[in-house]
Amino acid sequence: MDAETLQAIASVLENLGCPPAKCPEMAAQLHRRSLQLAAATGRSQPEALGHLLRAMAGGWAAPSGSPSSADLPATGRESSLVGVRPWPDLGQETLGDYRIFRLRSVRRRSPRNGVERDFYVMDCADWVNVVAITETGDLVLVEQFRHGVASVELEVPGGIMDPGETDPVAAGLRELREETGYAGEGAIEIGCVLPNSAIQSNRCRTVLVRNCRKVGDLELDDSEDIAVRLVPASDIPSLVTQGAVRHSLAVAALFHYELWARTGR
Repeated sequence: MDAETLQAIASVLENLGCPPAKCPEMAAQLHRRSLQLAAATGRSQPEALGHLLRAMAGGWAAPSGSPSSADLPATGRESSLVGVRPWPDLGQETLGDYRIFRLRSVRRRSPRNGVERDFYVMDCADWVNVVAITETGDLVLVEQFRHGVASVELEVPGGIMDPGETDPVAAGLRELREETGYAGEGAIEIGCVLPNSAIQSNRCRTVLVRNCRKVGDLELDDSEDIAVRLVPASDIPSLVTQGAVRHSLAVAALFHYELWARTGR
């Protein structure tokens, strides 16, 4: 058991609030426990040690204003053992409402070094994308002009969940019917991603609908201009690799479908 490792563990424990007199003994116990956990689970010893420290951090964390709970030794070794901790929320301010999103600033403090910064967050409603497969195995896609890139893009149907909508499957069926005129059976949610977790707070869910068939005309808003395209579902890999489908969330939806088709869940 190397003394440098024990000292590093003891330093982390002290920063987490362990009484200094007990840190060396606790560090030795943790080291032995991590070896046992690594042997039992097949993890590496550093991974096992990091897992144990993260589990202990929640119970030992000192008050958020305490420098000892925020600052880790400058070597960086201990930081990698504890893992990244959430940044405390110190306050926020609404900056504007732009119809499809609200902008706010949030002030947060780094638990690593105590530095405070303002960050900007876009609050959007959750979105839903639909992978719709016809009875003959075709994928129902839509073409529409996208103003951000000023080009016509091929995508899966989808859109914003309406106010009051809480069921992504129901929202997906509505979007599918409005944008394509298609309806189907056995609709299920097969995935969820964060569109841009650096600046957005919402989620985008993927809904799979099978045995789809045309049941009516498109029901478009006055700002929508959509054409429906049917493509064999077997062409999904080439649609992405050849750049026919470029919207990142549409690519994520198709990937969720590929995983579902491979695993059945």
